[in-house]
Amino acid sequence: MTAGHVPPTVSVSTPPERSNGTGLRANTLVVSASSLANGLLNAAMLAYAARQGQTAEIAAYSVMTAALTWVAILVMGGSSLLYVSGDEHERLAARSQRLLIALPVMAAATCLIAGLYAVQGYAGTALVAAGCVLMLNSLAELRYSDLIRQLRFVGVSAALTGTRVLALGLLIVDVPLTAALATGAAIYLLLVEVLARRDGNGVQPIWSGLSGRAARGAFRLNRRLFGHSIGDAFSARAGTLALSLVASPHVVGCYGALVSIYQALVAVVFSGLRVPMAMRTRRRHRIGPPRPVGREAEIISTVAATVVAAGIVGLAPWLATDVLGLDVAGAAVWLQLLAVALPFASVNRAFALSRIGDGDYRAATRTAAAVAVIVLVGLLAQATTLTPTGTAAVAGIAELIVAVAILTAAARRRIRRPAPASPESQVGTGHASRPGSVGAR
Repeated sequence: MTAGHVPPTVSVSTPPERSNGTGLRANTLVVSASSLANGLLNAAMLAYAARQGQTAEIAAYSVMTAALTWVAILVMGGSSLLYVSGDEHERLAARSQRLLIALPVMAAATCLIAGLYAVQGYAGTALVAAGCVLMLNSLAELRYSDLIRQLRFVGVSAALTGTRVLALGLLIVDVPLTAALATGAAIYLLLVEVLARRDGNGVQPIWSGLSGRAARGAFRLNRRLFGHSIGDAFSARAGTLALSLVASPHVVGCYGALVSIYQALVAVVFSGLRVPMAMRTRRRHRIGPPRPVGREAEIISTVAATVVAAGIVGLAPWLATDVLGLDVAGAAVWLQLLAVALPFASVNRAFALSRIGDGDYRAATRTAAAVAVIVLVGLLAQATTLTPTGTAAVAGIAELIVAVAILTAAARRRIRRPAPASPESQVGTGHASRPGSVGAR
């Protein structure tokens, strides 16, 4: 990008006006339902693969996902959230960085990681296919963010669910798990690229307008969200990576299947919470008519996470043995411990994403860093005796401690907040009420 060049403004189509509360609830339910269906399809694929004896595929997918995620975060940490919440200059920088820098680095890292783990007995082909899944999903995430900013939740939800159904179908006809996921990821990328560019909304091809200078500048622009991405990735992947160093591929595969289910459920919460984040971002950048953003999506997501967690805790023995067919002792307990973390994880993500939508990246980073530090301390405390049970317990304890801290701080602020003035005293002041969010500043 040349000096002084201002990126063209992308015209964003705005959906027809509707009641803000109704629209927010409807969009939250659409995205959450789609993500839930996606999570169920993921669970179905893992269950089918496990029952077919593909624990080697699951283990390869788990370790490659954990390791390559770290590489991606180190190269482009924060760019995903910058792309969805930033202005057009920041978005061009994030897109250029991903295609010109991150993608080649991830490809090289995939080969290196595959070589290292293949020596330890993991399936080399499955490792490479798993790396391809992450790279394709990394590109598709940019178009997913475009569609979220356009508030086109139905289209992106249909594309996501449809490609998961396709991957499940491929798995049923004896395509290996990682190959089925890679095929689904490639088709998903194609679909969201088409969806983002249709209707003449001014969105250019994902590969157009790239700039090496903008790509380098992204490291400076996304520094505020780099810490958030590092912390989030560490919390999600550190346990699996640590376990892979001390446990057999079979145990890691069984644990990885359960962690994948947990992360799919977290993705349900995350997807629902991206609706109010997108609306806050649009309000901050003055895209479309101004709309207040309430707490309905955050409440819906947290309540849903609590209900789902309670169901999983009760059904864990049946899910681990009869559904997933895991033959490792204690698998049901691992799943129960992970499920207990879900409601607290929803509170933490609700707070972080609301802060990101409002542009308060520092508060979001502090939240992710706090969870990561507690996870690190918990894993180090078990360094010589690490087990899947201890790894799962650490995840739940970390989310619980941070969620309690957030809710306690919010309660204290609410108590200290002065009582609202009477309606008569507010007449003519011209002060707009401040939109609420979980743990509002």
